[in-house]
Amino acid sequence: MKFFQLIPSGTTIEFVAHKWRYIAISLVAIAISLGAMIYNHVTTGSFLNFGIDFAGGSQIRLALDPEQDPGIDAVRSKLEELGYQGSSAVVVPDQEHEIMIRVKEVVSFDDAALEKCQHAVQEVPSPHQEAPAKLLHFNHPDGGSKLFLKYDAEPEYRVIERLINEAGCEGHADRGFGGEHEFPVEFALIGMGAKLQVQLDEAYGAGTVSEIVHSETVGAKVGGQLKEDAAKAMLYAIGFIFLYVMIRFDLRFAPGGIVALAHDAFLMIGAFALTGKEFNLQTVAAVLTIVGYSINDTIVVFDRIRERVALHRDVPIDRTTNAALNDTLSRTFLTAGTTLLVILATYFMGSGAIKDFAFALIIGMVVGTYSSLYIATPVFLWINERFYAGRGHLQWVETTEREGTGTLLGAEGGTESGEPDALAVKAGTDGGPEDEASKKTRRRRRRPSPGEG
Repeated sequence: MKFFQLIPSGTTIEFVAHKWRYIAISLVAIAISLGAMIYNHVTTGSFLNFGIDFAGGSQIRLALDPEQDPGIDAVRSKLEELGYQGSSAVVVPDQEHEIMIRVKEVVSFDDAALEKCQHAVQEVPSPHQEAPAKLLHFNHPDGGSKLFLKYDAEPEYRVIERLINEAGCEGHADRGFGGEHEFPVEFALIGMGAKLQVQLDEAYGAGTVSEIVHSETVGAKVGGQLKEDAAKAMLYAIGFIFLYVMIRFDLRFAPGGIVALAHDAFLMIGAFALTGKEFNLQTVAAVLTIVGYSINDTIVVFDRIRERVALHRDVPIDRTTNAALNDTLSRTFLTAGTTLLVILATYFMGSGAIKDFAFALIIGMVVGTYSSLYIATPVFLWINERFYAGRGHLQWVETTEREGTGTLLGAEGGTESGEPDALAVKAGTDGGPEDEASKKTRRRRRRPSPGEG
């Protein structure tokens, strides 16, 4: 088993003695993260580089003809020339002739064009009457890919399609679903992917875009709802973990675990603010994954602290806690190290969303391991000292036994006379092996009395 002991036995690192140094490091990292978010908001209008999941817009992946590929710089210039403000275009990793374009627009027309299209179809011919069919209702849901119209008589659908296309809203018209005396029309709008394909083909020659590999559109309202739901998911996760730690251990342990989780989540988000990487639903999944992993690591540390405190109650709790942290070092680094190897392999060999997901996990693993040692434990010690007057572990009381003397541990809230209650345990006065007198006393207590069988 020595082969698996990464940290040599007897290693003593002063975690608790230098706690303020590491807390200061965390505060500086949090300040840098907050500064990066503020800088991003001032320069780009957003704290993070939100993906279309949260910000809304269209993301289109196009495959270009290798012989007609104009290059990524030319595509970016063309997008600016066409009026796509705030757009971006990048080459897809490991795919030399595929580009990923992101634009804020979710439909292929603006509000002015929409109003023009509505006026163009106020009256259209009807195949069953001489009088034209009159428009009763015209609706375009925010960010939707269809127009919904309703007439007082059955209209000519091909005429509607031609008039709307001429007005600037490209797409196809068809009969909608309605009652017996209703005449609805559904107009399916051409997507942003198809529009960009046409525009790039016109700019660089027919066939420049050989295929629309993927096209995704999210409306601004949907993006806002997803952002709100993601924030709620993280808050609920942290809240229920707080309850679990409070019930499973003690209220004095729970705040340290929650502070460590908030610390980890904020620094992960700060890493995305600093690097400018896209923050999307996959990133939220990574944050929640690290929240679960980090609290697991913290609980292992807390469990060891509680175990050592129960065995060495006469030793100052700072020393006992520091010894417990050293006891868990080997397990912590073995677990975190092996997990990190897999994540690093995923990061260097993956691409796209998988690479960003692995990046978030790498940051989370590092700060999660750090916070279990340097953040959660100091908070526990502070809570213990501040709100429990140093009674974070059961206190020792000096008593004199009938045969020999020994130091007994009275449970917190024991009798005023100093007599230990049922939870009292025997231990050495220095937190280590019992002295000879204590051993003799224990043997005498276990010897049956004359009246026992």
